[in-house]
Amino acid sequence: MTNTKDESVLTKTAKAKTEVKKTKKPIKAASENKKPNANSSKDFFVTQKSIESKINSFFESNKEAGIRKLISASKLMESGCHIGMSAKWWNPKMRPFIYPSKSGLNQVIDLLKTTIFLDRAYNFLRDITRDGGRILFVGTKGEFTKNLVKNEATRSKSFYINQRWLGGTLTNFKTISKSIDKLNNLISLQMSGEIKRYSKKEQLMMSKEVEKMSKFLNGIRTMRGLPQAIVVCDPVVEHNAVEEARKLRIPVVAIANTNANPELVDFIIPANTTSIRTVYLILTILNDAICEALNEPQLIVGKSDEEIVLPEVAKRKQDQSFISHKKFTREVKPATPTTETK
Repeated sequence: MTNTKDESVLTKTAKAKTEVKKTKKPIKAASENKKPNANSSKDFFVTQKSIESKINSFFESNKEAGIRKLISASKLMESGCHIGMSAKWWNPKMRPFIYPSKSGLNQVIDLLKTTIFLDRAYNFLRDITRDGGRILFVGTKGEFTKNLVKNEATRSKSFYINQRWLGGTLTNFKTISKSIDKLNNLISLQMSGEIKRYSKKEQLMMSKEVEKMSKFLNGIRTMRGLPQAIVVCDPVVEHNAVEEARKLRIPVVAIANTNANPELVDFIIPANTTSIRTVYLILTILNDAICEALNEPQLIVGKSDEEIVLPEVAKRKQDQSFISHKKFTREVKPATPTTETK
């Protein structure tokens, strides 16, 4: 009798296991049949549409206050402006400018705050330029940012520093101005042809000195005094420039990511500083403020989304040179001839 009871119990447990397996199979199949790309793109379109309507309603209700939308939310999202730093790198003081995140993924920047503070900084730079003030652009991170800072500053006839920030550029401007005068004298010698009076060795030494000094001082060659404001591409990278400006009480306009400290910046613009397209959009808009005060043509402000062309981001080619490294490859040794034993 015990054997029959045990056999019945075993058969019941076996049937239960098979039923559990059968119930698990369709769950796996349902998870495999999901299409995350289609759902994510649909969710992205819905959020983009809702954010755009939210921003439009805000600016329409505040027309009398003089606040205007300089760029659309769809263009900002296309450039990746809303993508912040990872949650483990963020600064808690940036909490008012981001959406609360429950996961450890990247923080999401509130684009409504971005457009509001962008308009605030735009008006500030425009008013300073109308009063005769000069602006200093600072951006030393990456080749694209360096070229962008140089091109935008020359377009608005502003000062710029796109190489390493020299210590004391603002706080010790008397010493820096002596180096600027020396550089201008050497350049005037080259332009006038008076450098030919010197020996070839002295000419070579002078040309090398001009090349070395112009690398760091070329953007501030015509700066005879301290600027009335500085525009910084990233206050975390350019912390030396921000500290010197705060000591001299020079207003700082900065594009700040979620890892920055907003208390060190006077006019903050929360945006993704690691995105080339975002830096291009915001820096060009800020430069358009100076151009508006100087009655110069603008590139972005007042144009539709179709007219604004974002720079193309070149994809990095996969470097496969490491494949031939000894650590990752095994040398195939030739087969040793075996001697047959009779």
